[in-house]
Amino acid sequence: MMLLMRTVLAALLLAVAAGACAPTTPPDGSLPCNETIDQQRAEGFDTALEAALPVAGWDATPVTVDSGRECSQLRLGPLWGAGIRELRSAGAIFELPGKTGYSLVVYSATGLTLDNLAYAFERGARGGRKTQGLKIVDIKVGNWPGKQFTLLNGDHRQVITLFDTGEADRVRALIASDISNALIAERLAAYAAALK
Repeated sequence: MMLLMRTVLAALLLAVAAGACAPTTPPDGSLPCNETIDQQRAEGFDTALEAALPVAGWDATPVTVDSGRECSQLRLGPLWGAGIRELRSAGAIFELPGKTGYSLVVYSATGLTLDNLAYAFERGARGGRKTQGLKIVDIKVGNWPGKQFTLLNGDHRQVITLFDTGEADRVRALIASDISNALIAERLAAYAAALK
């Protein structure tokens, strides 16, 4: 499940396979991001961004909470063209019985907006070899604007919801794999409530 969620993130944003497993010791996130670094990810890589995930008091326990960054033009894809040279993210992955689940995610970058991140996800989904049936709708998460992507990624139904809470240079997401629309709506409502 964790590998699937990581693959979804990478495939949709960048239309490439996810990177190798994170090292035991987190890389130093205070060092400059440069194009020779494709991806860095580990638990504790960006503790402040991990702390921005509302998992305390959540009604479930994540199997993992970690963070990382993308630095290269290949990994950033269309965001590179928007002037973004480092995209940080933190995620909390929740598994459900039957190899399904969802992840709460927060993305952060100077100049990041809902529109440029949604465009990057759309380009990645349309260019993915295993993605099909893409549908994109505008939605509200709480009172916040969002975009929801529904598609098949191989044999898995993915629903990715990006939304803008008004936090500067941040976009929130809920990424779901093979779970019902009703459960997705419930988890989105809980995510929004936890941010207020």
